[in-house]
Amino acid sequence: MIGAVGITASVARIRWRRWTGATLLVVALGPAPAWAGRPLDTEDTGTAEPGKAELEVSGDFARNPEDRTWFAKGVLSLGVLPRLEIRIESMLLALEPDEGRGRGGIGDSLVGLKHRLLDEADAIPAVLAALTVRLPTGDEDRGLGAGEVDVGLLAVASKTFGPATLAWNGGYTFVTRDRELEFWTLAAAVEYRATAAWSLLGEVVSALASRGGPATVVVRAGTTYAVHPRVRLDAGIGFGVTRQSPDVLVTFGVTLALF
Repeated sequence: MIGAVGITASVARIRWRRWTGATLLVVALGPAPAWAGRPLDTEDTGTAEPGKAELEVSGDFARNPEDRTWFAKGVLSLGVLPRLEIRIESMLLALEPDEGRGRGGIGDSLVGLKHRLLDEADAIPAVLAALTVRLPTGDEDRGLGAGEVDVGLLAVASKTFGPATLAWNGGYTFVTRDRELEFWTLAAAVEYRATAAWSLLGEVVSALASRGGPATVVVRAGTTYAVHPRVRLDAGIGFGVTRQSPDVLVTFGVTLALF
């Protein structure tokens, strides 16, 4: 994505900012799908073939309730075994708060594993499990990172119906620095393959605080176009539907099959 990041008491304000930043980074940086791929954040059941690699490069903008954020993100996916993929994500970001000075630099990084447990069949969906670890490579003092390791677990199912593919996600993120900031992730997406090269996509992505805190919900629409068997362009726009959600999310990028 992470992706993309009005309480009066000072302590509450600090906790609110941290939770909002964490959930926005989940949206902006969450594992990138294979069947839907960019520009969605909903995970899928696809994995790279053993020995194959894919690079996603993107530019993102988020207008949040209290700031504006720009991202430049790279995601490298590598198939290591049948049905097993590893992924490394890193990013640069720039924050422009409504109050105070802007700042920019390296954000937190992600390392993840995807393992497809079941292949799709006529009567059953494909099923996948994913593990994601957030590494604190961003500067917490400057608001560019969380400062501690977060661990996310995700269950994924997908099913194809003619030219359309549906996907569902459900997961939980463990926040090591403060268990009260932990949250559930729920998402659903659809991809409609209009032609062999062109697809239309949509999704709903939510992060729900496990202990009654604020929730973020984003609705996004996007499109992809394969200009070459190894090159796919994409763009998407999303809108928050709760007060705590980013107001607007814009993304564009390219996916390259390296080998």
